[in-house]
Amino acid sequence: MTQAQPKALIPAKRMVLLLLADNATVPPIVRRVVPGDQCDRHCVPGDPPLTCHFRWKLENYATMGSACWNCRLGNRAHCFHPQCITANGLERGVFAINRRVPGPPIHVCKHDSIVVDVENQLEGLGSTIHWHGFHQKATPWMDGVPMVTQCPIPQDTTFRYQFTAVEAGTQFYHSHAGFQKANGHYGMVVVREPSDLNQAHYDYDLSEHRIIIADWTLDMVEKWVPGIQTDSMRVDSILINGRGRYFNETTGTRADAPLTVYQVEYGKRYRFRLISSGSQYCPFQMQIQNHSMLIISTDGGTVQPQHTVDTLVSISGERYDFVLTANQPPGNYWVRVRGIGFCDQMRVEDFAILSYRTPETAIPAAGLTVEQTLAYPTEPMPTYDEPYPDGIVFNHQTAPCYTPNDTFICAADLEAYEVFRDTGLIDAVPDRTFFLGFHVIEANNSLLFSDRGTSHYATVRDGFNTIGATNMISFVPPSFPLLIQPELIVDENAQFCNVSHRPAYCTDDHLCFCTHRMKVKHNDVIEIVLYDTAEVRQKFYHPFHLHGHRFVVTDSGSFPSDILTDQIAYLRNLRTVRRPNAHCPPYKDTQSIPNRGYVRIRFRADNPGFWLVHCHFEWHLADGMGLVLQIGEPEEMLKPPANFPRCGSFEPPVDTGGDAQGTNGTVARNAL
Repeated sequence: MTQAQPKALIPAKRMVLLLLADNATVPPIVRRVVPGDQCDRHCVPGDPPLTCHFRWKLENYATMGSACWNCRLGNRAHCFHPQCITANGLERGVFAINRRVPGPPIHVCKHDSIVVDVENQLEGLGSTIHWHGFHQKATPWMDGVPMVTQCPIPQDTTFRYQFTAVEAGTQFYHSHAGFQKANGHYGMVVVREPSDLNQAHYDYDLSEHRIIIADWTLDMVEKWVPGIQTDSMRVDSILINGRGRYFNETTGTRADAPLTVYQVEYGKRYRFRLISSGSQYCPFQMQIQNHSMLIISTDGGTVQPQHTVDTLVSISGERYDFVLTANQPPGNYWVRVRGIGFCDQMRVEDFAILSYRTPETAIPAAGLTVEQTLAYPTEPMPTYDEPYPDGIVFNHQTAPCYTPNDTFICAADLEAYEVFRDTGLIDAVPDRTFFLGFHVIEANNSLLFSDRGTSHYATVRDGFNTIGATNMISFVPPSFPLLIQPELIVDENAQFCNVSHRPAYCTDDHLCFCTHRMKVKHNDVIEIVLYDTAEVRQKFYHPFHLHGHRFVVTDSGSFPSDILTDQIAYLRNLRTVRRPNAHCPPYKDTQSIPNRGYVRIRFRADNPGFWLVHCHFEWHLADGMGLVLQIGEPEEMLKPPANFPRCGSFEPPVDTGGDAQGTNGTVARNAL
């Protein structure tokens, strides 16, 4: 009789048979573990899912640094060294993942398991990674929010994120610690759906056809928070997949750095995936010269291909997929992206290249490949004052969305497929309705620098200091992760606050600094009305993101000019106008709120846990524009693994004697 083979060494197919024999039940899915880059594949219905293992290192790094050799001195071939980050062509400190900005892309198939080992080598900094678009229903402790769902990853340690890619579509990862996202910690996750309802509308879904747009500053962004009085936070460049060219308006010159290149073949249709990774206040306006875009997805949710547009506007946290048909005369075309709205005055715009593969465009320069040569176009760039051609604009930030019979196309105008319709959600009477008025509050020195002090603020310029708030509460993170250490919630009245319960030092007309929490029952239908309480109209929209869920937008609009204070009464009495697509509204997880306007969203609270709701601008979240949504009681929430890292404040009793070293104070002395 031979010795039994260890189960760990049994091939996957035999393991399934053994499990069937042992348990006589349907076996669990056995996934083969492969290096993450092997999961970037064509997804076929019925193929077994994989476990995709990625290894990341977070570290302090530099753009146009030593890894770029003589790139900054004009040697273009050196700009393409594997660990060279060119960004906007200027030197700058960054936070990099595997010495890349954006970080490494993840491409998997639906139901694959994603495993990412994050090694933190950031000097003196903790970190986390949030998986934006993944609801984490089976693994809520993997949401990546410090002091809500996990402890920050300490320096010189590794944290393993592991979850199943249930949510198909274009998703997004980024650091949720400090301002690390604005300094380079962000990237794309693509979860391909083998049975995509829109696959007949495109010929190719290529991994290189990703568009990640980010704003960029000449300095590390910590310069702006709390900030200095002699300079104002601004966007200096826009990066498309980590590349751009800084334009100096004073000298009229651009940095000489490579641009992102997208290659296509005439007559083919390509699926492009776009992420808006902005950190500051600018929506991004994108146009691809002489080409239109057929919108097929938003925030990972598939929509019917009904809208072909010429210009696409997105704001921080949003994702859009579109189909581009390569139907123009072969050549090179500009991909133009500019910051608009609040950033109009900054006059910032950057470019990428859409290039048709032809013999004429396939002539490499000395020492460069074809694609590297294309990254340095010889055609003159359009000037900022050269207007975008007229056409159909999608999701413009000044469009009066949800106005009957308007001619604008907004995210709320998209229509999901009937198969995705959640009738019980869309047609329900909400169990709870919350009104969340958010505001950037101008704070004077007597508030900021009193004896009691405050926890956060940002100096915009001179004496103009701001604090973010929701319902006049500026969010203060808890001192321990709520999800994994709920036993430390010993006095809810003292540890949390909301609009109807504030600490004694907070009166109704004063800003309150506390841990803002909204609590709802598991499976309730929740409606949230987000509204902007700004006193003046300006080109400024806030994008709000809901963790752990997706929602439908049921109404949106702007307040009449005479509604300045009693906005809740106006909203309560407002008769919602349902648009033609209201039967199958799209699902989103990030939505912009019009300046001095409102958005009504609805979702089912079917994911017990503690989930962040916040403005997706880095500065606004850091300054308190957010809250925690608690769904259900702790006993209804999934429990993290027994060895999951824990943390919290360390405040033992103050030692008043000489017994700190041991029972009688002699242990340490004897050890010497």
